[in-house]
Amino acid sequence: MPRFASLDVGSNTVRLLIAEPRPDLPLRTLHRERIITRLGGDFSAARRLDEASMERTMKALRSFGELLRREKVEKVFAAGTGVLREARNGLAFLERVREATGLRLRLLTGEEEALLMLRGVLSSLRDPDAPHLVSDVGGWSTEVIWVEKSERVRTASLELGAVALSEKFITHDPPLASELEALHESICSALGELRRRWENQGGRVENLHPRLLATAGTATTLAAIDLALPVYEPQKINGHRISLRGLEEINRRLQSLALDERRKIIGLEKGREDLIVPGSAILLNLLQIFERSALEVIDSGLLEGILLEGMERSIEQRA
Repeated sequence: MPRFASLDVGSNTVRLLIAEPRPDLPLRTLHRERIITRLGGDFSAARRLDEASMERTMKALRSFGELLRREKVEKVFAAGTGVLREARNGLAFLERVREATGLRLRLLTGEEEALLMLRGVLSSLRDPDAPHLVSDVGGWSTEVIWVEKSERVRTASLELGAVALSEKFITHDPPLASELEALHESICSALGELRRRWENQGGRVENLHPRLLATAGTATTLAAIDLALPVYEPQKINGHRISLRGLEEINRRLQSLALDERRKIIGLEKGREDLIVPGSAILLNLLQIFERSALEVIDSGLLEGILLEGMERSIEQRA
């Protein structure tokens, strides 16, 4: 059975998935790994990637490149997202990656990223035809999709990312009340405008599923915290629900703690202790502004979408 892999180079994390196609399942996962490199960290006013951030990411990609060779992966579908779209030296970095590792990264637009994320999410849902609001909080942007009958109705890629918001608003440890207020006001303003725009286009929020679907690292980390998981377990994370009140309590707890105290929280991934505050604020505001009752965390998303699309194209080319 051939092995395929997908690779996602994001603003905060580099993620790898190795899998086999199966007739009865979309994918059979063989290996899954992620490394926090914070490529979007210390992004300059001149809109350039920081050298140390690029080197951390290169180190992770070299390691993944060696793993892919050892695992004898037939084909790798690699993509870059988030800050790479904004950086003036983003394309130069992608070329640097190709020369150093042989990995060719496709730079996704915000629209492409959202659609691939949606494909990955829908692949794991029991009721994909129900009207849903789907979200993906990344390091540099947040994708929000309105879905009906497994089809995208509306899509938004917002400049609300955990890395960008953390560096813009939070400079004290623990955060000052004024910093948190400014953070929430910025998020609330962007999401409120999104709801108004969609309603003006005829979208009726009350017709959506009562739960907000959320994928990616912020959401899965919040689920791990809620479940108090000392070790990440995808089967427990996928489908886990956090009520609006529960998320409000988690958010208040995270905001009140200094970094050293946050690091002691069971379920909080190392390296995400500062980003979880703006990340949880985005999801909390989404629940509140779109009046959803709970967050339903989905373990699959962009990484699976990239792989499913790549495998489909490979099969079509062989036919």
